[in-house]
Amino acid sequence: MRRPFPLIAIVLALTMAVSATAAAVELPTDAMSDEDKAAIDAGIAAIMEEHPEVPAFYVGLWSPERGSYQQAYGMADVAAGRAASVDDHFRIGSVSKTFGATIILQLVDEGLLALDDTVADADPGLAEQFPEVADIPIRDLLGMTSGIPDYMNVPDATVATHAQYPDTQWDPLDLISFGVGRGLSAVGTPGYSTTNYIILQEIAETLTGQAIQELVQERLTDPLGMPGTALPYNEDTTLPEPLARGYMSPACVQELVEDGAEPIPDDTDTTDWNASYGQIGGSMHSTIDDLGLWAASMSGSSTLSDELATERIEMHDADLGVFTYGLGVMQFVEGFGGQYGHEGEAIGWEGWAGHDPATGESYVVFTNTCADSLPMLGAVAVLDPSVQPLVDALTALGSGD
Repeated sequence: MRRPFPLIAIVLALTMAVSATAAAVELPTDAMSDEDKAAIDAGIAAIMEEHPEVPAFYVGLWSPERGSYQQAYGMADVAAGRAASVDDHFRIGSVSKTFGATIILQLVDEGLLALDDTVADADPGLAEQFPEVADIPIRDLLGMTSGIPDYMNVPDATVATHAQYPDTQWDPLDLISFGVGRGLSAVGTPGYSTTNYIILQEIAETLTGQAIQELVQERLTDPLGMPGTALPYNEDTTLPEPLARGYMSPACVQELVEDGAEPIPDDTDTTDWNASYGQIGGSMHSTIDDLGLWAASMSGSSTLSDELATERIEMHDADLGVFTYGLGVMQFVEGFGGQYGHEGEAIGWEGWAGHDPATGESYVVFTNTCADSLPMLGAVAVLDPSVQPLVDALTALGSGD
């Protein structure tokens, strides 16, 4: 299936050797004051008291002015009574998309691809198999303006099947079929779609002759020094130890039911479910410290040319509510802080990893439950007060005020 390109492989190896140095990122290491730590602890405690459905919170703040603080709260393993630890590994959901986007943008920098190339230009075989997407530009796949439905939100498809058969090992082409098979809107139509990133995954593998798991490691996690971060192979259902077990919340169950799944208990443990439903669009795992480095790299943009890194954060509407979108990166809507990053939801975990280039601050928040984003955003606001007005507005909207 994959086409080997020995000469290209040699060129890429040389390119990556250069990129490894360029990618180096340093986080602030000065300790935070006890007063500021206590304020963060109190803020997270208040959220956990209001939202007992969230077993654990993982937070990290790295600030040139305020110092560095990483902490874990609550229970990583409810049944075993194991407290959460800052060393825990957890699934990061759609934060994975930022890794996939960075790899594609690296290929653009290397001249193997152009943002205005179509799927047919980049991967004729894939375009032949899915002619509906043949003329869609790479830029629109990256920017969530392709018009392709999200296979994760197509009723009675991936999510419904996975909830009933959580050991299912998904083939990426089947996931693309679920999205493409429901009909496409016009190119340029905003709409969040993980299907875009499975297509980009196929393109990256075709152009390089390497598995996406290898590309993530060789191009990103190794050069940046992120040993706790990986995209597992489809058959691998494990998380490295120590780990945060993932759980279903009532909101998460409701989300699955809306996608056609049969109801399951609210506190279902999803840790051992096969995560191949997400691929590079949502199957990676990481840790607080590793995500801090990733956030500080501007979601991998430190590995890109200055021109492409700048173009990446030209934000536009992608019909995402509180977020605008660039090329594989999110930003809160105007007026609510300067963070660039990405929200991530896996079946059992949810969070955010972002960086504000104006302040130099990096932020990580993750929970080991899913679908109710308000507690997660509240924790982000504890670290970055500029986000608090947005949380207040969402809270008022939810209460009907």
